[in-house]
Amino acid sequence: MTPAPRCRSAFARESGGGRFASKLAPTGFLGLLFATPVLADLDAATREALEESYYEVEVASYCGLVNEAVAAGFHRQQQRILGGAVVPRETLDTIRGKAWQAAHWEWQNRGLGGFRGWCRKQGQAAAQRFLAEP
Repeated sequence: MTPAPRCRSAFARESGGGRFASKLAPTGFLGLLFATPVLADLDAATREALEESYYEVEVASYCGLVNEAVAAGFHRQQQRILGGAVVPRETLDTIRGKAWQAAHWEWQNRGLGGFRGWCRKQGQAAAQRFLAEP
């Protein structure tokens, strides 16, 4: 039985592939030398802060409390936590996934109508923290 082909990015397919083709934009060597951002390796405290932030926005979302102002506060908080670091998309996706799973599990754990108290306490508090984010 032959293994399934690996999925490759559009750039990798157009450029003929290569080991690093999916990670590099077609800028040439000088562009890579001068314009390549340094990918940050997150420490435990930053990972935890990001996961908590994503969890809180998921809670607020489950409770119907996310509007433009809350979303803007969430994005300001993300920028503050990351401090300009460039984080690989895979890392952020993993953190987001863990936070979403935790929020979803908590929502399911509340039972019929039990989420109302959760929204009144944790959901409202999360939305208020995002609104207060400088």
